[in-house]
Amino acid sequence: MAKIMYNQKWFSINEYSLDYFELLFQYYATCGRSIPATYYNLDLPNSVYDSKLLEAGAYEQMGNLSGLLWKKILTLQVFAFEQIPFILNSDDEGPTFKDRTSSFWIPTIYELRPYVHDHIIYEHVTSRNDFMKDQLPLYEVVNVEKASSGELTFWKVNLKSTHRRKEEIEKQLSGNYTFVDYEKHIYKTSDAIQLTQLQSKNESLKVNDFYKEQIGLYVENVNNE
Repeated sequence: MAKIMYNQKWFSINEYSLDYFELLFQYYATCGRSIPATYYNLDLPNSVYDSKLLEAGAYEQMGNLSGLLWKKILTLQVFAFEQIPFILNSDDEGPTFKDRTSSFWIPTIYELRPYVHDHIIYEHVTSRNDFMKDQLPLYEVVNVEKASSGELTFWKVNLKSTHRRKEEIEKQLSGNYTFVDYEKHIYKTSDAIQLTQLQSKNESLKVNDFYKEQIGLYVENVNNE
């Protein structure tokens, strides 16, 4: 009896490892809970800096002597945003909020490569009468980790509060981009506006009357009279 059992060939009708991979890196990356943010991604190809010497770079990160440029990406959807602790420190500099750290995740399907010295602002609207929305803090990327060695994965981005202001980085932009949530892709803001206008026009097409949400198909209505 034991010999027969061990000689049988068993086949699994489910591929659990593949199901988990697709659930985590494909489904969650498109349907998971996320919040919009304004992300400033370093544009190294268009920046002026020394990349050959050890510990080289720009003379200063922001200012008149800096050659670094950033791409401004609006409404970028980030995941698993970590709560920012507000710990009051009292030292020789007086009462200050220091070492405010946080982190978030972004999927690689965005085709966005995060770098150290990227910046982010969580300036999504939470209240129409929020008078502090123009004074939101700017956070700097201090470390980047990859969830796995595969091509389809997540980036974990670690943040730290910085004394820089939004007005400073806005002077060193190489381009303005917008994340289109429907496409899960980053476009130039001018192209994103056109895509949004086309999407709004498509909603008013007559063919949408034939769409049946129950079956997910376009079906012509037939009257059996």
